[in-house]
Amino acid sequence: EEKFLCLFCDMVLSSSGHLMDHSLKTHKLNLVSAFSETSFYGTIKVINYTRGNKCSVEEFSAVLKRSETLEDEYLKPCLNDDSLLMIDFEELSHAQSRSCAANGKEKNANGESNNGKVEFLQAKLEQMQQAYMDLLEKTDKSNAQLRPATDSHYFESYADYTIHAEMLQDKVRTEAYRDYIYKNKDIFSDKDVLDVGCGTGILSMFCAQGGARSVMAVDNSKIVDKARSVIRSNNLSSKIEVVKGKVEEIEVDKKFDILISEWMGYGLLFECMLDSVITARDKYLKPDGLVVPNRASMFVSAVSDEASYQHRFHFWNDVYGFKMNDVVPDLYKEAVVECVDKDNVISDNCGFKHLDLQTVKTPELEFSRPFQLQISSSSKLTALVVHFTCFFDGDVSIVLDTSPESETTHWLQTILYLKCPTDVLEGDVVHGLIAFNKDSTVKRGYVIKIEGAISRDSAVVGKFNQLYHLH
Repeated sequence: EEKFLCLFCDMVLSSSGHLMDHSLKTHKLNLVSAFSETSFYGTIKVINYTRGNKCSVEEFSAVLKRSETLEDEYLKPCLNDDSLLMIDFEELSHAQSRSCAANGKEKNANGESNNGKVEFLQAKLEQMQQAYMDLLEKTDKSNAQLRPATDSHYFESYADYTIHAEMLQDKVRTEAYRDYIYKNKDIFSDKDVLDVGCGTGILSMFCAQGGARSVMAVDNSKIVDKARSVIRSNNLSSKIEVVKGKVEEIEVDKKFDILISEWMGYGLLFECMLDSVITARDKYLKPDGLVVPNRASMFVSAVSDEASYQHRFHFWNDVYGFKMNDVVPDLYKEAVVECVDKDNVISDNCGFKHLDLQTVKTPELEFSRPFQLQISSSSKLTALVVHFTCFFDGDVSIVLDTSPESETTHWLQTILYLKCPTDVLEGDVVHGLIAFNKDSTVKRGYVIKIEGAISRDSAVVGKFNQLYHLH
């Protein structure tokens, strides 16, 4: 659980929102506004300088004015696991600006300005984002007949038995769902279940066997024809109804107690199937209904694997006597899905995005988040690796982990190779921002951006700023 130590006193707060409120009420300082004009590195320097020198609020204001000229030694965290360094002040500042522009200055009962109420501003931003998404959805529907079907290849790919065999043979993935259902029968007993993206129907059959009253299995791929046959062969047709179509477009006249789906893609978000799950949740799940899994978190770690790096990039220096280096720049733009040996991980894991699947909204699936890693062994940093964990909470909770330290799954890990590998020492800190945005040129793809630095004592020994395509 994250704890936030105030920048000016010994008060420890349980969330970033509470920290902002405390700073405003106790120290009369709006941290979001204070850091609104400060660069990413400048913010880090000011926080570490203020902590290291125990600055007062008045002294902090003076330090803030020279944020860009502070020595690089202040890029190194003054406190281990300083949660304040993890706050994306730029994102909060944008939220505040948009909310103020849309609503004007909000006043409380005493006439005092609430511009510093970060949680209020974030809620307003989410409302605006949702209204915008609703408008886009209406526009999409009105223009649907004017556009070619660009999503057909995605659904056709899931008609291939090979991909279903790969998923079913992934014991970590399949048994996580099975064990959660069978070990929490009180959750599923006599419940109506919606299975989004049912594929061969395995999750629907687990639910039926686990005591569900009824299951509606939905998929837009031709695989549903086989799912019907499989379900019939297992004498479960009386409990499971199979529906072909997009969950966004089908019409159902009932609400469900549970929505279950195996929606996760490479790097968690690839394929954008979570968008469909959110639509189904908002449209068909009862107010007190359960989404399975109910939580997901994304992590990043540092990797040293010189052999893989050489094989992937240096190979092109001499191909049967020919130089093919022109290929290499494009390779650096690829997010590579491969298995990372746990022995090649050289840092702790940093969680940079946490999704509550009961409440998450579609706009939240594009984001920029800070991260910080501490190097655990001296070596050469060749890449960052993204992995995820899904949580099935219940009387018997199940964790589905795709990190290099866990048993390998079909999701493997998502590797972001660095253009300039850097020698690092134990204790060095790798920190920066990682952003995920939907690819406007490739349906269901993502663009990942990393930007940051490597700090050692009082010096920055390396920087990185790269874009990757996850297709």
